[in-house]
Amino acid sequence: MWMNSMQLPLFIMLGIAAMLTPGCASDYEPRADLVSVDTVGVVLPEEPSGNLEAGDVIQLHNLTKGEDRLRNSAVGAGAGAAVGTAAGIGAGALIGCTAGGFLAPLCWTVVLASGAVIGGGSGAIAGATVDTQEQVETAPLHLYEVNTVLPALQRGYLANADLEKRALRLARRQIPATRFVPAEPDGDRYRPVTTGDTRVSYTDVNLVLSDLRVQFAGKAENDPNVRLTVYTQWSLTKYDASTNRSADWDVLTGSYQSQRHALSEWLADDGALLMSQVNEGLEVSLSSAFAALAPETQEQQWARISPEDSF
Repeated sequence: MWMNSMQLPLFIMLGIAAMLTPGCASDYEPRADLVSVDTVGVVLPEEPSGNLEAGDVIQLHNLTKGEDRLRNSAVGAGAGAAVGTAAGIGAGALIGCTAGGFLAPLCWTVVLASGAVIGGGSGAIAGATVDTQEQVETAPLHLYEVNTVLPALQRGYLANADLEKRALRLARRQIPATRFVPAEPDGDRYRPVTTGDTRVSYTDVNLVLSDLRVQFAGKAENDPNVRLTVYTQWSLTKYDASTNRSADWDVLTGSYQSQRHALSEWLADDGALLMSQVNEGLEVSLSSAFAALAPETQEQQWARISPEDSF
């Protein structure tokens, strides 16, 4: 018995060590470092042949995301409380609440209440993370109104030439010593667009625009209050000579979300508010995406390491 009592702390320590071991094997990976890269290509997809359509831009739902998740949280809490109470009945039987005596009622109260609270809390948390919004059909009037301003938006801010100039300017701001040049696909590699500079025939590291979304989102109403979102995603690719292919080195994302305005306010004066917010949204979204290009300080490295990785 003395040996068992002495061995117990050792077993506890070994158990804790076993649980912490996965955290010590950190999955932290250094961020892509472009300081030593001389030239980076900026690649945009081919210009779309058709005009932007309102059906791709305006997304209306029967509930806002907040309302939807609040509803799911309440449903999850109710279901979790029921499950937790049922589990409490089983736990009560296991620990002996069914035995007679004056403590039995107190035992059942504690076990059932604990089960309901734990189950309800878990259900509420689980429900709050579930998004079950249903997209509704947008009224034809809304589609018509949005379509009237989209051609000007596409010409003014979403054309490849304009996006390329903006992307080059914002990327160069992060690493002034690196040359960012327009580039285009050439088989499995990328090459600079003709600029008269013959220093490089291919760009081995490239920023490739892989996703750009400009959308209205809100709750379905006659004149819906909608929020503008601008999302951009860039694949940072690196050429691998052993495979003669370019593979993803990193993925850079940035987003912008405006305040809510009535759709009629967004589109008034030939979409003046929409134009100004898309301009700001692209600036913010691209800037936040390209912020990852700047050299990372030691403090930023530590900030990106999770507590589990610090063991």
